[in-house]
Amino acid sequence: RGAAPGRRRARNAPRARENGDDDDITKRRDFDVSSELEADIARYAEAKARETSAEEASSSAKAAPGAMDGVKEAIDTFLLYDFFVILFILAWLVVGVGVRLSKGNGLSYDEPFLGTWLFLWPFLFQPLLGVHMLATLVSPAVGWAAKRGIVSEDAWR
Repeated sequence: RGAAPGRRRARNAPRARENGDDDDITKRRDFDVSSELEADIARYAEAKARETSAEEASSSAKAAPGAMDGVKEAIDTFLLYDFFVILFILAWLVVGVGVRLSKGNGLSYDEPFLGTWLFLWPFLFQPLLGVHMLATLVSPAVGWAAKRGIVSEDAWR
């Protein structure tokens, strides 16, 4: 049993040497570790310099915002402000319903606080909610299209 594994290793050793990555280095007798190390460092420095220049080129392209970035930023800003307007509208509704219920006559009591809210609902609040919902769907779609390169930068100018 002790000889069989050694024989197996001996048979596999030539195949391992044939498929190795370092064939040219292992065949040389005058292998100099320091010169090979210096050559590796030089290759690494060149690769790093190419990588850095590629990153700078891509970051400069990202630094100059296109028209599509401006549109997406405008939609996101609108969504932020519109969200707080919608929260104000909701608070107004809750307070108005609370005022009507506190009068003792239920919701049939007509008072100006909730009456004004109900008057503004069809032509101010509903469109604000609809535009908010549309912008909430458009904003991620614009980001997705920009990421995939479906829409060119010039399409939004």
